[in-house]
Amino acid sequence: MMMDAPMTADRSTYGVPAVDRAVMIMRALQRKGPLSFPGILKETGLSKSTCFSLLRTMTKAKLIELDSERRVYRLGIALVELGASASDQLSYLRIVKRHLAHLASDIDATFVIYRRLDQEHVSIVDKLERLHQIRVSIPVGTVVPIQGGSFGRCFMAYDDHRSVDEVLSGGLRAFTDRSVSDPAVFREELVRVRERGWAVDREGFALGVSTVAAPVFAVDGTVVLVIGAVAIASVLDEDKEAAWGGRLRQTCDELGDAIGSMVEALWYPRSAGDTRSGAVRP
Repeated sequence: MMMDAPMTADRSTYGVPAVDRAVMIMRALQRKGPLSFPGILKETGLSKSTCFSLLRTMTKAKLIELDSERRVYRLGIALVELGASASDQLSYLRIVKRHLAHLASDIDATFVIYRRLDQEHVSIVDKLERLHQIRVSIPVGTVVPIQGGSFGRCFMAYDDHRSVDEVLSGGLRAFTDRSVSDPAVFREELVRVRERGWAVDREGFALGVSTVAAPVFAVDGTVVLVIGAVAIASVLDEDKEAAWGGRLRQTCDELGDAIGSMVEALWYPRSAGDTRSGAVRP
């Protein structure tokens, strides 16, 4: 019989179980898209009775919706409404986008703002697109593996060795035939990111697309956001990579000074007893 995961009694990490489990369901739907009831059980590890009760309550609140024909659940309209209000209230994103608007005069790319969801996943929280005929369009809210692209390396480069080992323990996924698949080479790239303050990916996450990215540091030195410049691979040569990387590093340093104390809480939550130091800037 499937049992719910035990809750810790540690007061420093205490939460309301029903809320924690509802968030688990919504995160599963965010990562995987529409899921059947058995699919949600598999992704969350919840018991049937607990999951059924939560789904019924969340459906009533329009946090999720049931597609009666396909018998799958998906994220609901209430989240769109809440997200629009949250976007208005997240003043740090407005500051970030103002800085990126200035940067866009020199860099012809789509700018993407990433945050870390957990040890192995990154979410796109906002973007700034150039109004050109050819551009790379990326949906806000997309969740991607941290191994993919320059954005993930910007987070992982400042992790401690234990965290990196855990992410790489199952090997590296090849997203394209240009992906880095050798863990030793991947670790060397993390070292280069720390040395220069920015990362590059040449069609390793998506064919025809290359990216340059840099981390934004909070006041305590943790990486709280990553800013990526996404472009068609043919327009991004080595000279542009270096130029874009330098400009992104400068802009991200300015953003750290401007919003570093506002977004410190965005560092992904750690489990009880987790002694990792997090993504600490050297």
